[in-house]
Amino acid sequence: MTGAYDDYWDDIEVSDAPEPHHGLRMMFGVDGSGDSACVSDYDPWAHAEILDLPIVFRDDLPDDVVAAYSSAHQAIFVRPNLHAAVERCALAHEIVHFEHDDVGTDDLQEERADRIAAQRLIRPSRLEQFYGITDDPAVVALEMSVTEKIMRTWMRLHRAGMIRGY
Repeated sequence: MTGAYDDYWDDIEVSDAPEPHHGLRMMFGVDGSGDSACVSDYDPWAHAEILDLPIVFRDDLPDDVVAAYSSAHQAIFVRPNLHAAVERCALAHEIVHFEHDDVGTDDLQEERADRIAAQRLIRPSRLEQFYGITDDPAVVALEMSVTEKIMRTWMRLHRAGMIRGY
């Protein structure tokens, strides 16, 4: 969800954003870092910090919104007390909107955000442990700490040959 809610938060001040962390840590899915032993799992919190992108918790988001990027505020607004996997996936999705400077919403932007978030959040090497144990996307999603929607997006991309599996 992008700029559609920009006016909703006109009273918000996000100038107290934390200083960005520019450590040497390589993170899967960021800056071309591939799936190798020396790369950490994708962490949307750390990625937002690197990007100097504030994350603001708001309990007054519209009922159908768990998170939204506001181009006017250059911040991500998140509903508090979400399940960890939902929060992780929502942040990864909204970071993509920030990176692409999305304003407003359309199906192509939403699909792109889901696709890139899935590619970052799901490491093929971590999926290896489930090979032959279960084909249930919900079980694998739970173990990978992602939503079933993100898991199914990754599976669709894999079947289409757009990403390599394990």
